[in-house]
Amino acid sequence: MYCQMPVEVILEWFSPLKTTDISYFMHTAILNSGILFIQSLLSNNIRLMSAELYELKTVFQGLQTLYQTYLPKVDPVLIHDLLVREKEKSEHSPFYMVEIFTKPGTDSEEMKNKIFERTGWLPTIYDSGTHYVTNQRLTLEKLKEISDSEDVIEVTGDYTGSIGGWGASHEATTQPHQ
Repeated sequence: MYCQMPVEVILEWFSPLKTTDISYFMHTAILNSGILFIQSLLSNNIRLMSAELYELKTVFQGLQTLYQTYLPKVDPVLIHDLLVREKEKSEHSPFYMVEIFTKPGTDSEEMKNKIFERTGWLPTIYDSGTHYVTNQRLTLEKLKEISDSEDVIEVTGDYTGSIGGWGASHEATTQPHQ
């Protein structure tokens, strides 16, 4: 039994090829027994992706969309790492080095005090008062609270495991809002 895959799905998989002539690589695409095959000019049928892997990829894309929807200023890798540590490792409020990037012109003294009030830790301040770093216990709720601040443009960080950590190690990936 043959089931045709939507062309958009197939093209999405091949988009990293950055070729202008996808049809050169593909003549036909079929889903046969849960496995997608591509017949190309270069070779016979090539096993590309099982239905299970396709489902996994689709669910992951949905998860990324949720991260972007509910915590748009937070690095998705930080969110994922925190959730894994809380769920799989049973770590409640694990220690992270959290880096907060703010808009230029943010009152650094006020921001420093706000971070201290919310976390109990004084941040180190970099980049003319637009980059704050603290080692702290982190929860999803604290992450949401930090990212909800109007002055914050981006939040990232790394798991440290303990109170001892290191200094700033990330650069802002977004352009400051003018």
